Amino acid sequence: MGSRIEKTEKVMNKQEILDKIKRDTGCDDKRAEEIFHAALQNGMVKREPNWNFIITFTIYLAVLGTGAWALWQHL
Repeated sequence: MGSRIEKTEKVMNKQEILDKIKRDTGCDDKRAEEIFHAALQNGMVKREPNWNFIITFTIYLAVLGTGAWALWQHL
């Protein structure tokens, strides 16, 4: 019988996906990387930006920029 591929909506990072591929197929690291890249090219795996990191980083930059501007204005 063929294997069932289930569509999951859980957001996973690359390492979690590679671990799942290795666990489900029993292959080694190199083969799991090849399967992962093929899935990316075929659209089975979709890349999404880490919005939490991007927003947090933007806020930190804004605070640092505002602080630097305030110091510059004070001098």
